[in-house]
Amino acid sequence: MESRLKFHLKNAVLLLAIVSLSVAITINFRPLYAFFVNRYHLYQEVGLTKKQLLSEYGTLLNYLNFPWIKHLQLSIPMSQSGMKHFADCKILFVFDYAVCLLTVPFATFYVRKLVKKRQTWRLINPIRWCFVVMFALGLFLVTDFEDFFVKFHEMLFRNSDWMFDPETDPIILALPAEFFMACFILFIILFVIFQVILLGRGKWEIRH
Repeated sequence: MESRLKFHLKNAVLLLAIVSLSVAITINFRPLYAFFVNRYHLYQEVGLTKKQLLSEYGTLLNYLNFPWIKHLQLSIPMSQSGMKHFADCKILFVFDYAVCLLTVPFATFYVRKLVKKRQTWRLINPIRWCFVVMFALGLFLVTDFEDFFVKFHEMLFRNSDWMFDPETDPIILALPAEFFMACFILFIILFVIFQVILLGRGKWEIRH
């Protein structure tokens, strides 16, 4: 049996893989934004058509996703601080993809090995702790999203560039708080789904 430390390290990498993959899927799930565009007519807030706003969002995502795109060019006016914030976001996006690329292959190999040896049940307790953390996070999110959103940005950013003024950065009108809340909820759902799959496999091994 491997040492407890080695087991915990492998589980930490597995957790990073699940978190980074859930984040990557969430930030690229364009149908979610399309729903908010249709539901709240966000294109009217920035004087664009629905097609134009969705195209602008696609341009923004391409800038955030691809390191070789150095400049963000939108038809919606943006201040220097707004541009700086999206540049900071781009760094976080690339960092998440790097973590994902480094951890997902190992996590896949690790899980397959556990399944082959019928040892997935060893993940049950760590997964239960993850559920506790996610439940607390979800509770904080839905009960006081404004405070959660502020603390989230204060943790990730060392400046106040994320505090957009609609007068100088009207793009914030097309990115309402409800959309970001939905993104966080989608992340939690994806995270829980991955964990439930592993939990279900582990419990099946115990029963059989």
